[in-house]
Amino acid sequence: MPGEVKTDQSSYGNVSADADILVIELLPSTVSFCELNAAAEKPLWLTHHSYEEQTQTGLSDALLQMVKHHRLAEKTYQHVYINYFEKQFTLCPATFYNEESSRTLLEFNTGTTGDKLIITDDLNSDIKLMYSIDEHLKSTLDRLFPQHLLKHTLTIQSRILLHSEELAKEDILLSIHASFIEVVVKQDQKFLLANQFSVSTEEDILYYVLFILEQYQLNPLTVKITLTGNLPSESGIVSVLKKYIKNIRLGIGHKSINWSNLAGLPQHHNYTLLNRMFCE
Repeated sequence: MPGEVKTDQSSYGNVSADADILVIELLPSTVSFCELNAAAEKPLWLTHHSYEEQTQTGLSDALLQMVKHHRLAEKTYQHVYINYFEKQFTLCPATFYNEESSRTLLEFNTGTTGDKLIITDDLNSDIKLMYSIDEHLKSTLDRLFPQHLLKHTLTIQSRILLHSEELAKEDILLSIHASFIEVVVKQDQKFLLANQFSVSTEEDILYYVLFILEQYQLNPLTVKITLTGNLPSESGIVSVLKKYIKNIRLGIGHKSINWSNLAGLPQHHNYTLLNRMFCE
C-alpha cells in the first residue's frame, strides 16, 4: 500500500483501557483495523492486512485470523464500527422504500443476490442505500462483535460530505483505491450521487470524474473536489486532475482528531477508518 504508515503500537495486541472504539474496514483484498479513544478523539494504532479474494470465505477467514492475531476479541469496546465495501448496492428515495421489497428492488437494479442478506443504510433523511452481504461474513461479524454497527463505505462518505464542517464548501468527495474509486456528489448542500467505478489507470479516473461533471453540469473551473485514499501527496493522479479541474485538494480529517499517536500519516490516508466515529 503506497505511503508507509508509522504508528505508536503500544496497545498493539494488548488489552488497553484507553481503546474504547474499534473501526474495521473490509475492502477488496484488504482488512484494516483502527483503535481509538473516544474521549480524546485519538487514534491509537491502525494496521492493514491483505487476503485472497478468490474463495467464498476468504474475507471471513481473513477477518477471523486478524482478530485472533491482534487479540481484539479479548477487548471490550463501547463501539465497534464496520466499514463495508460492496459492489452490489442501489439507492432509493426514502418515500418509496419498503423493507419487504428491498431484495426485489436491489435485484432489479443489480442482478440476483442469491442467499445473501440485504442491509439498508440511511444516507440522509431522503435517501436509502441498500446492499447485499454474504451471510457467512455477517454471521462472523455478529459472533465476534454482537453490537457492531455496519455501514456501506458509500454511506460513510456521503455522511462525511454532507455533514462535515471540513467539507462544507466541497462539491465532490473522491476516494481512490488501487482497483476502484468511490464518488459522492452534492450541490448546494443537497445530495446528488454516490457511486463506484472500477479503474485500472489514471485515465480511467479522469474519464469518470469528467463524465460526472458533464452529467451534473458542474463547471471544472468552480467545482471543488476533495481526494482521499492511500496515495502519495504528489501522486500522478492529482497532477492529471489538476490539468482539467481548478479546485483539487487532498482530504483533511475531522478537526477534533488528535493525531499525536500517528507519525507521518497524511490526513487523506485511511480517511473512512479515522473519520467513521463522526458519522453516527
